[in-house]
Amino acid sequence: MRIRYQKITTVTALLVTLAVGQLYVGVSFAEPNSGPGISGAVPPAIMGVLTTTSNKPITVNGASATSGATIPSGATIETPSGVGATIRLGRLGSLCIAPNTKLSLEFDEQGNLVRITVTEGCVILRTQKNVSGTINGPQGVLGQIPASTGGSADVCLRPGAAPAINQGAAVDAGAGASAVDCGAAGAAAAPPAGIPPAVAAAFIGGGAAGLYLLFRGSNPSPSFP
Repeated sequence: MRIRYQKITTVTALLVTLAVGQLYVGVSFAEPNSGPGISGAVPPAIMGVLTTTSNKPITVNGASATSGATIPSGATIETPSGVGATIRLGRLGSLCIAPNTKLSLEFDEQGNLVRITVTEGCVILRTQKNVSGTINGPQGVLGQIPASTGGSADVCLRPGAAPAINQGAAVDAGAGASAVDCGAAGAAAAPPAGIPPAVAAAFIGGGAAGLYLLFRGSNPSPSFP
């Protein structure tokens, strides 16, 4: 009887934990879509977050910068030979920069526009849905991403060559701090705020696994005459 009572108590605790966890996950994922229902609410300022190849320095606004540095709108960026960079722009998307690239980066504080002006080098710009993207060169617009869909644009400007647009040249040039972020199959932008889907799945799956193991490993209660 005591063993059976302990099992019932354990199962109840697991179910309560799962229910609370799922409620928290639901609230976390709802936060980015919350409208301006609260009077006077101001969206947080958007700042890029830099990651560089092997944490090696690049130049941002004339100063040395490494992984973890914040990148404001209007920044001028230059990567040296052998060092790529990734700038994550939160809900806007991300920018992958190849070595030997010079550019300026602008993004709208309202969170619906990213604009890159490349002097030389290669970049991959990715934006979320409802965020437009533009890559300019010395001669004008080279690549555009419509806000209606979001997506990516891949541009390379090399001396003495015509611009390579959406031909994978930036990927080939090693744009970005890692292939995971900026490879041909890289995901667009950073995951939404709150608990990432993989963590949520692991949490819920872990609880289900706990229930399974509890009953699988239990022996039937002994029968009494």
